[in-house]
Amino acid sequence: MFRCFLARVREWVSVADPEERIDGSGEAIVSPQHRRSLEAEWELKRLSEYAEDRNREQ
Repeated sequence: MFRCFLARVREWVSVADPEERIDGSGEAIVSPQHRRSLEAEWELKRLSEYAEDRNREQ
């Protein structure tokens, strides 16, 4: 029963014609939500570095 289910999933997922496949750059696909959070992390890091620099100046 599990083998039958697995075979059906493989048929459903597989691409019959390799020409129909979409070629990509190989980079990971990141969701917009994750990209925003990554950009927010970079901005927070930048701001914390700026704050540290300001503290050193004083």
